[in-house]
Amino acid sequence: MTYTEFLDSCPMTGFLWTLLLGCVLAQMLDGFDFQTTSFALPLVIREFGITPAQAGLIGSVTNIGLLLGALLFAPLADRIGRRPIFQWALFAYAFGTLLSAIAPTYGVLLMARFITGLGIAAEFPVAFSLLAEYSPKRLRHIFVGSGAIGYSFGWFVCAVVATFVVPAFGWRALFWIGVTPALMIVYVRRYIPESIRFLLQQGRTEEAARIANKIAADAGYGHIELVAPEARAEVRPKIGEQFSALKLSALAIVVLGLFQLANNIQVVGFGTWLPSIFVRQGFTLTKSFTFTMIVLAVTPLGQIFGMWLQDKMPRKWAMLLLSGVSALCFFGFGLSFEYKWPIEVIIGCDVGYQFFSGGVVPIFYTLTSELFPTKCRALASGLVIAAARLGSISGPYILGLFLTFGTVIHQIIYYFTMPLVAAAVILVLTVKVDSRQKTLEEVEGA
Repeated sequence: MTYTEFLDSCPMTGFLWTLLLGCVLAQMLDGFDFQTTSFALPLVIREFGITPAQAGLIGSVTNIGLLLGALLFAPLADRIGRRPIFQWALFAYAFGTLLSAIAPTYGVLLMARFITGLGIAAEFPVAFSLLAEYSPKRLRHIFVGSGAIGYSFGWFVCAVVATFVVPAFGWRALFWIGVTPALMIVYVRRYIPESIRFLLQQGRTEEAARIANKIAADAGYGHIELVAPEARAEVRPKIGEQFSALKLSALAIVVLGLFQLANNIQVVGFGTWLPSIFVRQGFTLTKSFTFTMIVLAVTPLGQIFGMWLQDKMPRKWAMLLLSGVSALCFFGFGLSFEYKWPIEVIIGCDVGYQFFSGGVVPIFYTLTSELFPTKCRALASGLVIAAARLGSISGPYILGLFLTFGTVIHQIIYYFTMPLVAAAVILVLTVKVDSRQKTLEEVEGA
């Protein structure tokens, strides 16, 4: 049995639970940190006396950091390893959050959120690559999906904390709480090893052997002998070879990137502004935070549903189905503002939108982790995430510009509804492989 064959059929062990917990916790802290801007925004606008367009720039500059971080650090994860980049990512966004908490001016706050974005971007492709490369093939959709759920659960935790902390202690207290990811560095150094598939790709078979046999002992197996095909693993690939591998995946990168571009324009654009939108509709700060907390609470539930659904039907069809239903709910969200329906209807439409759009997320990240070879998995995922960040950069800023120009909220919602559905249709027509219950090597061959 080879090391990768063992990983693909391995039972759940204490090691796999530790890996899963660590990556999900890191994603949850990512989500918490990213969402802090949304709940800080109403008071930041008041303290610094900035316009809605300037406020939207705070969310956008965070995503500029996310864009550059994905482009800079994802290739390094394929070159020097998942684990060291994981640690540097955690340090970077903890430092950026600390700087946000003490920012004396609007300009310093922008710089702090940029640094935070660099760290979050580096952590994303690394965490999902580790989850995909260590998970048994029968559980890969659950492992990768759990990482996405952890990120959204961090949004909800941030909403709960902000509802109690920000009105009482101000927006800076939220960022002080967000410094806690620094503690995750100790966890990663102690409990999360380098990816075995990455080590084999680099020709570092002795290190791979130590980790594999430790996992085997934890699972009750004996010593595993490395068979000849794996023993001939390539030495560290050159940068040119990485980009050659990317050429074979170019269409998948473009299609997945286009989908995430459209998705993040809508989801991040409105997610960043949601508490402020409720404030602009005349609700108090506490009620606005409470409404946002209710809405964000259903996102992890939707992702659990999406994680289940993606193994019941081809992933691309599941994405199209959920994207279409979420678009209908989002359109209803706009109608509820236009015709001044009761707040219960407004919240209901937004809850439906968050549930079904949330269901798309674990499917997307599972598909992204499966479609690319180990040689360039983190780099390709980073490019897709970079495209997503273009949407995240433009979404909050465009929405802020619309508000600055006096555009009513329901019209903005209508403008933001259709691009995601169009991108989902393109994805369905383009992606041909059904990756369910296949090993990563089988998907790569397909």
